[in-house]
Amino acid sequence: MQQLDIFADSVPVQRANVLIAALSRFDRTASRQALQSLVSADPDHAGLPYFRVLCEFVSKWPDGWDAPSRPLDAIAAAEKMITEHIIPAAAIMGDASLTLVRTCWSDLAQRSEAAGIGPEHPGCFAAELYSRAQQPTDVVRTAQGIPGADRRAVVQRWLGLGHYRCGAIEPSRTAALRYAWLAPQRFNAFVEEMSDPALTRDWRNFQADLGDLDATWFPAWCAHEKKSGTTIADNVPPGNGPMAYRLVVGLSIREQGGLCAAVYEDRARLKRLDDSFFAFYMKHRSDLIPRLR
Repeated sequence: MQQLDIFADSVPVQRANVLIAALSRFDRTASRQALQSLVSADPDHAGLPYFRVLCEFVSKWPDGWDAPSRPLDAIAAAEKMITEHIIPAAAIMGDASLTLVRTCWSDLAQRSEAAGIGPEHPGCFAAELYSRAQQPTDVVRTAQGIPGADRRAVVQRWLGLGHYRCGAIEPSRTAALRYAWLAPQRFNAFVEEMSDPALTRDWRNFQADLGDLDATWFPAWCAHEKKSGTTIADNVPPGNGPMAYRLVVGLSIREQGGLCAAVYEDRARLKRLDDSFFAFYMKHRSDLIPRLR
C-alpha cells in the first residue's frame, strides 16, 4: 500500500490513510470511526463519497450477502456489486484496493465452491472468482474436474490462465491451443489476458504468416513451427483448422521417412482444406525436416 508520509502530510491525509488501512482489514468498527475522523478533519474531502460506499460495503461483508436458500442469486448480486460499485470506489485506496478486492473475490469463490455452483454460470463459478482473486492453484483445481473440459472454451481459458500463473507452461499452452479452436473470436483478447511473451510472439507471427485465417488455424501453425507437441491430438473438434492440425502433426512424422504415397495423400487433404495454409506449408518444406531432427 502506497501512503504519504504521516509526518509531512496534512491531518486529512493521515486520517484517510488510517481509513484505508481499516478498510483493507475489513475492520467494520475501525472503518466507521476512521470515516468519522476524516469527516471531522475535512468535511469536503473529495474522497468521502467513495469512502462511504466502501465503509457501507465492509460493514455488510460477507454476512450481508449470504442467502443460503438461493446461493446463486446471492453470489451473482455480490459479483455485480463488486464489479460495478466497489472496484470503481476502491480506486480511492490506491494500491490497497487490490487487497480489498482480491479478498472479496476469494471469499466469494469459497462460497461458490461450497454451494456447488456449476460452470454453466461462469461469472459465479469458483474458478473464475479464484482467478480474479489471483489464486491460480485453486483456479486449476476447480476447473480440472469439470466434465467435458476439452470441448468447453470457458474451462480452457481458466486452465490456460491458471496453469500459466502457476508456472506450468506446457499445460497452459495446451489449454491455450484448445481455446483457439473453441473460441477463435475471443482468442486475441485471451492472448492479451495471458500476457505470456512466448504465446504473444507466436500469435503475432501466425498473423503475419496467415493473417486471413482465424485462430482455429493457430494450433496447426504451431505444430508446423514445432511450437507444440501432440498433446491436443485427442478429442479434436470439427473444422478445417483442427483437421489441418491433425494432418500437420501426422505429416511431420511421416516426412521424416521420406516422400511416399501417404505423404502425398495427406498433402492433398491439406490443400483441400485451405490453399493459403497449404502454400505456407509447402513454402517451408525445405527447412522443416532439419528442424524435426
